[in-house]
Amino acid sequence: MIDLTEKKLKLLFFEICNGNSKLLDKDNKTYIYIKHFGEFTSGEFEEYFFEQYEIAKKKGLPTLAEKEKFLIDQDYWTKTQNDELKYKKEKLNKLEKSYADLFLKSHMDKAKKEINELKKEVKILEDEKKDLLGIYAEIYAQNKLEYFYILNSFYKDKDLKEKLFDFYNEDIDSNSYYQYIVLHNKVTEKFHINHIKALALSSSFQNIINVSDENCYYLFGKPIYNLTYYQNSIFTYGKYFSNILSMQEARKLDHATKNNPDKLLEWYNALVNFKSKNPNSSGKGMNFVMGANKEDMEYLKQDVKNDMNDMAKAQGGKLGIQELAKLSKI
Repeated sequence: MIDLTEKKLKLLFFEICNGNSKLLDKDNKTYIYIKHFGEFTSGEFEEYFFEQYEIAKKKGLPTLAEKEKFLIDQDYWTKTQNDELKYKKEKLNKLEKSYADLFLKSHMDKAKKEINELKKEVKILEDEKKDLLGIYAEIYAQNKLEYFYILNSFYKDKDLKEKLFDFYNEDIDSNSYYQYIVLHNKVTEKFHINHIKALALSSSFQNIINVSDENCYYLFGKPIYNLTYYQNSIFTYGKYFSNILSMQEARKLDHATKNNPDKLLEWYNALVNFKSKNPNSSGKGMNFVMGANKEDMEYLKQDVKNDMNDMAKAQGGKLGIQELAKLSKI
């Protein structure tokens, strides 16, 4: 379980509702505010990125594709290495897609281990390639965007009317800029997706979701397109968790699963996959699932006898044509 106290969760929700976070400036003298952005604002940032991307190309910086070709032509990064990285990324993508369709915990655990090992292999190759690539047009544009984003995030007032910096006239030195990056990162760490999910699953927020009738306007007083990323995220996860917890099978979950966002989502995904591939299952009585062990079916909260021996015992020691036909259709 994520180590967040109830008070921290409430403070997190307070900041999400306000759409900004209060903190002391780099000199620890004055309170300043960081704005929480949303989808409506992101268009401005994307526009700025492409403006800087075109500027980078005019300056003569190669694009990523051009830089990759140069590295391969000069044998700094071989085609074999490039093909290996491409193959492993494609394999990882296929594994993650197939994992999303699994429902037996024994199969899920095995697949998860394989995915994690492959992720490490991909990262090693990507880091090696990144070191060789250096600067190129897309990276230049991204660095400019980050600078633009940071300077447009800070405000002097809680109503977000007066910016701390005038981006087009302010010449901020690199040391001060770095300090503001540290301040910004310290604040945004609080809004890590794991913390958002923990808040969304908390009993206090689940009560709010129920009272608001799962309507974001009742909750935040504005339409979806005006929500910040954090408001949209907490509302979406809150609704999702509310629907999961209302399921009959969820009532059988142990405390550790029911109160852990990732475990709950993993269980729900497995249950959905199980039901889609076993449409006749009702969660009651006996369900027969080939390849499943007792732990697999207990995990899904199904009352099952899931192998041929158990079915034979249920039929007095023998399997007839109808029982074998039932197994063959699974």
